[in-house]
Amino acid sequence: MERCDFASVMAIIKKYISENNDMGQLDFLYSLFDDFVSSDEGRDFDFDNGLVCRWMNGQAKVSPRITKYYTDEQHQRNLARDIYQNILPVMFDSAMAVQKIYELVIGDESISERKKMELIEPCPCKNEKEDADFIAPVLYFSMDRDFVKRDAQTKKLLACGDLSPVLAGFIMGNEVPKPCRYFCGREQELERLHEMLSDQGKVFLYGIAGIGKSEIAKAYAKQYKKEYTNIVYIIYSGDLRQDMIDLDFIDDRPDESEEERFRRHNRFLRTLKSDTLLIIDNFNVTATKDSFLSVVMKYRCRILFTTRSRMDHYATMELSEISDKTALLKLMGRYYSEAGNHESELSEIIDTVHRHTLAVELAARLLEHGILEPHTLLQKLQEEKVALDSTDRISIKKDGKPMKETYYGHIHTLFSLYLLSEKQQMLMRNMVLIPLTGIACRRLADWLSLPDLNLINDLIEMGFITPLPGRCVALHPMIQEIAQTDLKPSIAN
Repeated sequence: MERCDFASVMAIIKKYISENNDMGQLDFLYSLFDDFVSSDEGRDFDFDNGLVCRWMNGQAKVSPRITKYYTDEQHQRNLARDIYQNILPVMFDSAMAVQKIYELVIGDESISERKKMELIEPCPCKNEKEDADFIAPVLYFSMDRDFVKRDAQTKKLLACGDLSPVLAGFIMGNEVPKPCRYFCGREQELERLHEMLSDQGKVFLYGIAGIGKSEIAKAYAKQYKKEYTNIVYIIYSGDLRQDMIDLDFIDDRPDESEEERFRRHNRFLRTLKSDTLLIIDNFNVTATKDSFLSVVMKYRCRILFTTRSRMDHYATMELSEISDKTALLKLMGRYYSEAGNHESELSEIIDTVHRHTLAVELAARLLEHGILEPHTLLQKLQEEKVALDSTDRISIKKDGKPMKETYYGHIHTLFSLYLLSEKQQMLMRNMVLIPLTGIACRRLADWLSLPDLNLINDLIEMGFITPLPGRCVALHPMIQEIAQTDLKPSIAN
């Protein structure tokens, strides 16, 4: 059975708090320990979010200052009062929470029978006042007793608890890369992504190439790392099952077969709980093209996919262009040292490249290292679009790999329209003629004499064609420009 400690008691209480009244961890503890916070002993005490997270998941002992304060019996009565006034009113079934805490105490073999009888003495509780009088001493006992950290060595706890084993040093070489040091302008998206992962567990972050999906994933891991026991990072290779096999576990044996390694890795990954985040970056494939996706979606850990594909049957979050032009001007200033002297031209350049994150960075780097002045680059971009005729090669780092190419070379490789089939390229070539307001799918299919909508739907799912309301479709302006340049539509074709 699970051990009665602060983390386990908190997990039960939080489980029975209504979604409409759910509060963050800090607000929860401020309400729970209201008497301590209001006292002279706790007036200067700050609840650090990272440390509180460790208390809640059993990775650290509650502050001795708090435990010492509630040693006093009067303070324990005040704790019961705070539970009665601040916690029970936001619970949808406090009686069930009391029953679960009762079962937790009774089932803990590390507590003596005499102590158990002392703790459960108020039970059965007849009202919420008695509920609070029962919870308070159990909570104090859970804080005051000897602390056992929940980690990979405490397997007895992990077998029935809600925590994953600590993977540091167990899975090698899968650390999350650091986000770009100039990462900016995505604060709201990071907050929304955290809310979705907390609520849905598994989220597909999708958007066109070069918009910043991978950077968001890295920045999320950095910002919220204290809320997870583990964060595992994988760059999708094209075969999700093989990616699981290729994880480098410290106990992998050189003589075992891939099938044996897969069974062992998969079995272990299935034990990970919601305090583990698995990031699968660049999952640029449709759901039907990787059959192992259905297996991974059954894992209990949280999973963040970054993808160009639309996964409409799952929880998705679309990543659009950065809306704050000030943030984009700031980004350009990181790469172009004279940005402050050309704000007007840079603002127009940002609009000309459709606020596309990578294109904004490339333009700034081109200005810093090339021979073009801002007004000249603006004019050329307006006339030549992504087919910018510049031989200056720009060095960038994309997906952890250094790349050196011209402006057009980077964009051309990024979208890779040349990898599409002949029929898909034909459709994209014709889509260049469609205005950004779109065209009805059926009308497009009739125009091109397509027998069905499968070809259109495939390119929608792959993220090349944008669906619009009313079963209409169009191209993102950036994709429209690259399609025009790469596929060269003409009267003949």
